[in-house]
Amino acid sequence: MLKIEDACITYGELELFTGLCIHIKKGEIVCISGESGSGKTSILNAIMGFVPLKSGTITIDDLLLCEANIDLIRKKIAWIPQELALPCEWVSEMIQLPFELKANRGIHFSKTELFSTFKELNLEEELYTKRVSEISGGQRQRIMIAVAALLQKPFLIVDEPTSALDAVSVERVLNFFNILSQKGMTILAVSHDRTFKLGCDNIIYL
Repeated sequence: MLKIEDACITYGELELFTGLCIHIKKGEIVCISGESGSGKTSILNAIMGFVPLKSGTITIDDLLLCEANIDLIRKKIAWIPQELALPCEWVSEMIQLPFELKANRGIHFSKTELFSTFKELNLEEELYTKRVSEISGGQRQRIMIAVAALLQKPFLIVDEPTSALDAVSVERVLNFFNILSQKGMTILAVSHDRTFKLGCDNIIYL
């Protein structure tokens, strides 16, 4: 699903890494970990085409990441950044916003499917009608994981999916990711959480 070959990312004179190679098979759950500033989030942004490589290549589902393919590639990816700065007052708006993006147009939104996914992540249906300011960071993380599942993309990229969660909720997210991976979804996450890392198929240290 993902092949990164001899990747190098720089910011000005700062070289985050060079010669990075990552191979991830379809249906794997892989965690990238490492010290702050090592380039974990940057590699996720590079896969999405937001940060250019100084050298090297990225191939996603047999498509080489380049300007000609970027729209096709983004249609294959569900992306959850660590900081969700969505311009929404209501949770219902936050949930439906991803379905309005260019890459996701045509994907049907089902409230019934959403609430079924909520149940698996221990989320109450009442959250749907709340204001975003009324829910916790952990609830927001799990809600966006639920939305990502509804998009039914072959590849999920998520930055620190459990940073605001307690131990029980971390296990629920891991169990949910395992269900998604068994259905064929490939999951790449950045995380410092030891429990989460140990629950993944592979860990990549930067």
